[in-house]
Amino acid sequence: MRALIAFYLIIGVVLLAIGFFATGPCPEKNTDVVSDVVFVLGWPVYLYDDVLHGTLTPPQWLHRQACEGGLRTIQKTELLR
Repeated sequence: MRALIAFYLIIGVVLLAIGFFATGPCPEKNTDVVSDVVFVLGWPVYLYDDVLHGTLTPPQWLHRQACEGGLRTIQKTELLR
């Protein structure tokens, strides 16, 4: 069970790292630790809602979390629609 939880968290951290380093230039990195922790804990929900059910591509989703303000930006964008 511990290995499963560790694997889940590792996937979240790797996705966050990919967002910081592999999705293009990042002039203003997201420094909100709470947003990053929430992303790591809830990445499957956000993946489903924003990518599979929403309009974002996976690189856009990761770039938004890492470089464009994180979850707050995604939520504000959703409210404006």
